[in-house]
Amino acid sequence: MRDPLALPDLTRRGIIVDVALAGVFGLIAIPIHAFEGASSVMAAILVTVALACRRIAPSTMMVCALMSAAVQSIDLRIAVLPCAAYAILFYTAGGHPDRRVRFGSLAVAIGGSVLAGILFPFVYDIDDGLADRAAGHLIGLLSCAVVVGGGWATGFIRHQKRSVEQARVAGTIAELERKRLLDLYAEQTERTRLARDMHDVVAHSLAVVVAQAEGARYAMTTDPDSARKALGVIADTAREALGDVRGLLEELRRDDTLPEATHTDRQRLFERMRAAGMTIVDETVPVTDSATADVTFRVLTECLTNALKYGDLGQPVTITERRDGDRQILSVRNAVAADPIAPGGAGYGIVGMTERALRVGGTLTAGAVDGGTAWVTELTVPAQTQEGPGR
Repeated sequence: MRDPLALPDLTRRGIIVDVALAGVFGLIAIPIHAFEGASSVMAAILVTVALACRRIAPSTMMVCALMSAAVQSIDLRIAVLPCAAYAILFYTAGGHPDRRVRFGSLAVAIGGSVLAGILFPFVYDIDDGLADRAAGHLIGLLSCAVVVGGGWATGFIRHQKRSVEQARVAGTIAELERKRLLDLYAEQTERTRLARDMHDVVAHSLAVVVAQAEGARYAMTTDPDSARKALGVIADTAREALGDVRGLLEELRRDDTLPEATHTDRQRLFERMRAAGMTIVDETVPVTDSATADVTFRVLTECLTNALKYGDLGQPVTITERRDGDRQILSVRNAVAADPIAPGGAGYGIVGMTERALRVGGTLTAGAVDGGTAWVTELTVPAQTQEGPGR
């Protein structure tokens, strides 16, 4: 049965490391304290178990830690190594995501320090006067406070730093999502306008052509001059409509983000990501194909957003874009974090990138490499060229 306090992002590797370190501790501590009595051995065993399950089962860790302290207090015998290991246990509790665990362990740390201060003179038989006993109480209090309080404070500070980092990254992701929604809205608005213009051109032109054709058909035998004029109007109207349609198609083909604007947008994107703590290695070879610049930029934005969410920010993200014959290739590689800042994800980002690639006749692949330690996304699109209005 899973411990409800278990860390949600704990990996199998983390569990193996905890168990291995606990095993090493037990092999050292238990034989050392075997000559000090059963209570010291029991304390060492309990702390060894607590170290092994400190992240996968924090409830068990806390029970074992309290039992170890109780055994030592009852027997008035301090097992030094298990007591020193309390720093690791309180570090884990102080950095726990559950607020109850963090502040509950702080209360235990304070109470345990006070109890250690009270018992210290009795453990070491300090009975040489009031001053010596007071010094013994103070030494016990401060010693315990340094070990458990220091461990708890270190874990708590780490938790606070992580919370600030998560908030900062969440803000960056939210800004990227907002910009993407605005871009989608602008794109949809532009498409709606073009569709409306296309409708106006086609509907008006066809209405004129139909009316003139009907008139020419009836006037063909009775008034040939009128028929010829009607056919001339039809030809002129069709010619104008063809020019208007070509103009709209060119406008539809044209990318809103020209090469220079794309470069500027990329620099802004890189600045936002670097401000969030990401290291970017840009190995891009300049590509001037504006026909696919928008798709490439949006896929790059999604890749960097995913790297921010799920990647290891301590490792650089490598971006490579090049032209290979009749293909344009964008590749983004990032290390995969064992403990991602924003775990989870429904996979809609990859679906959206794939759809964008297909829309321009390209392909997109994304997946883990190097045994799952890295993630590579590669976009391949045809290297299109701009067409003239007469084609």
